[in-house]
Amino acid sequence: MFEVPMYRKNGSRIELQNLLEKVPANDWVWLIIEFDGVANLPNDESIDGFQNRIRCLPKGLVKTWEDILSFSRCVDYTIDCLIVAVSCMEQVGVEKLLGDDFQNCLVFIRAIDSTDWMLHASNSEILDGLKVVTG
Repeated sequence: MFEVPMYRKNGSRIELQNLLEKVPANDWVWLIIEFDGVANLPNDESIDGFQNRIRCLPKGLVKTWEDILSFSRCVDYTIDCLIVAVSCMEQVGVEKLLGDDFQNCLVFIRAIDSTDWMLHASNSEILDGLKVVTG
């Protein structure tokens, strides 16, 4: 795992979409466990409504690869988020993830208070790609 500022040295901001572009197409289970930010969500859903929907789900909002990419394109600005990819739902323990225990995650993306990204990938090539985006 590594932590990087959301803003590059040149002042540009790293967004969720930039990070996901470095992950190859996959058949993993993607979970949005937390999200706060600015987004143009489908069906004119408000951020408050989206957050309430996530909170009601015991393991977060389940997405496919295509769905998580589509979601990332709707996001204009990330304040806080916790998004993970796992190979199967049985590996998910939300309380552990909220405590930054990402041992069973293939990918772990956490935004902290509009300032930093915490990132992890079990695959070294993906991890290297994430490092390039944040460099």
